Amino acid sequence: MIDKENNEEELPKLSLEQEIEYKKMKLSLENDAVFGGSSKNISPEIESQFLDYVSNFENAYKNVKQITVYEKLGKPNYKTIESLKSEEDFENELDTILELLSQKNIYLDILCSYENQNKLIYSFIVEELFKHEMDDMNLEGMVTHFIYEEFYPNDEYDVENESINFIKMYLNTKSNLYEEYHYKDALNHEALNNFRYLFSKFKIKYYNYDSAIINNDDATAKFSIDFSAKIKGTDAKILYSGDGSISFKRKDGYWYIQNLNLPVMD
Repeated sequence: MIDKENNEEELPKLSLEQEIEYKKMKLSLENDAVFGGSSKNISPEIESQFLDYVSNFENAYKNVKQITVYEKLGKPNYKTIESLKSEEDFENELDTILELLSQKNIYLDILCSYENQNKLIYSFIVEELFKHEMDDMNLEGMVTHFIYEEFYPNDEYDVENESINFIKMYLNTKSNLYEEYHYKDALNHEALNNFRYLFSKFKIKYYNYDSAIINNDDATAKFSIDFSAKIKGTDAKILYSGDGSISFKRKDGYWYIQNLNLPVMD
């Protein structure tokens, strides 16, 4: 009797680096995965574990079912809004619901502060979030985050953040982000770019967001700012200080910059 198992030639054992390349090739063939950039700063062990996680996720996602958040929690009992009378009642029950969510690695982020917040968020969870559908996946380390403001956008918060984000990007000469992707965003981009080109470095010394006037899909934010600007080819600096404004127009749920007006030195 021939022992086929013993006669089969043993396959050579792959090194960790070879295993990584094999995993990448398998993900590319089966899931059209694209791997770009360099992984030199990542240890082979961590990279291999990451590829395993991606593979497990892709396999689980192929047959994933949709269930409601309430079903994901196991359809727990909860107190109705009508049965809660005081702010303390809502606070206690909200803590209980948030703990149930966290046990299933589900988290609700609230970016802003609201009046009667405990009642507001508790009502949102039991009346809306519980009915929201999600992927029924149970992978180790997988976390699901919901953001309240994605259900109920806070225009004031969004405009405030878009304002400082654009200003920081515009004044950051160490990054190519503005020049490569956003140098034509504003309608007054020619004036902005001409001003920016005069200087090699900017430094924000003070910034304070004041308020915004929001009218349907148009918004204008006001702020005060102090920033220094270093003239190209010299060590000379100019300090700009005063009030400024930035306007936006909303399209498809996002605020797009229209004009940025920075203060000039008196």
